[in-house]
Amino acid sequence: MNTNEEDKKLAQILKQGAHDPGENPWFTRRVLNKLPEKQARGSWATTVIYAIALVVCALSWLLMWRGQEATGVITVRDVLYNVLMGAVTLTVLWQTITSALHAADV
Repeated sequence: MNTNEEDKKLAQILKQGAHDPGENPWFTRRVLNKLPEKQARGSWATTVIYAIALVVCALSWLLMWRGQEATGVITVRDVLYNVLMGAVTLTVLWQTITSALHAADV
C-alpha cells in the first residue's frame, strides 16, 4: 500500500472521530487575559548607569591619547590597549542604546 493512501485513510478515520469544537469568539480574549503582564526590560536607571560608563570610556580614551602624544612612540601595548578600549567602548555604547530603546518601549 502506498504511503499516500495510508495517509488519506488515516486522515479520513481521524476526521470521522473528531469532535467539532464550534465557534467561540471569546476564546482568544480569554486566553490573552490570562497571559502575564509584559515585563519591563530596562529602566531609566540602567540607561543612566550605561551612560556613566560611556563617559568613563571617553575619559579613558582622552587619557590614553594624551599619554601617547607625550611619549611620541606607539608600542605594542598601546595598540592592544586601543583595541581593548575600542571593544569595551563599542559594547558599552551598544548597551546604552539598547537600554534606552527598551526603557522608551515600556
